[in-house]
Amino acid sequence: MKASPFTSRAVPFLLVVAALGGLALMLTQQSGALLKPGAIAGKEVHTANARDDAFCEIVPVLRTPSAMVVEFYNTTGTSGPGGGCPAEKFAAIDAKQLAADLKVFAVHMNPSPQSARRHWVMDENWVYKVGETVNFMGVDATWMASMTIEQLRGGIAKPYDGSQIRRATKYLYKKGSEVFLMRTADRKTYVMQSYVTEVDNDLTYAQLGKLGSKLNLPAGWTFETKRLSQDLMVDPQQSNGVAHIIRDDLHNVYEGCGFDAACNYVP
Repeated sequence: MKASPFTSRAVPFLLVVAALGGLALMLTQQSGALLKPGAIAGKEVHTANARDDAFCEIVPVLRTPSAMVVEFYNTTGTSGPGGGCPAEKFAAIDAKQLAADLKVFAVHMNPSPQSARRHWVMDENWVYKVGETVNFMGVDATWMASMTIEQLRGGIAKPYDGSQIRRATKYLYKKGSEVFLMRTADRKTYVMQSYVTEVDNDLTYAQLGKLGSKLNLPAGWTFETKRLSQDLMVDPQQSNGVAHIIRDDLHNVYEGCGFDAACNYVP
């Protein structure tokens, strides 16, 4: 399974998945001939100044001879200053018209609503399996992952329910930077990788230090801010490509440390 390096697969996408699962059998022809998803050998994306950089995803759904496939195109490193998500252009995309233009079954916009934004929280990030860059109605986005509907449905978890996905990524949180941590009742540690304005429209980076007061944390869980005394590297490639992912009830996304060798230490 190739899971998106970045997507949180938030709740609105659950509705899309359910609809696609029910309609898949109605499609008989292959779709998406205008797109060429898949990794290009030697191509990677590196964002040197990722902290608080906005990003978004454009997600075409294709019918192949064997399955319905969800293709993730991400703006990180490819669209706008610093690789962000150009707000006006992203908000103006008509997903239904884009699907018709691309000759695909559907297009999902992430985040949804399109006025929302996702923002990185690490200082630098790398993605090692990427593909073509496509201009979607004025927004450039690069292919970064592919999943079947069945794989996607199986990987979706409720808030505070951890899941495992496969990633070819690396995140760096530099010495002296702040990290935002969730610790579970059994002392598992999750480091925030991105925040989003999908649920809390007014959420900003400056508010993350006090985010614990906004979250409906499970009993025994805690949220804290910590300033790093050394670099923290989160690299699932050190654990056979497995990343431990969780999201809170505001759809902010975190990656686990201490489960395996993915992190160089537990902050």
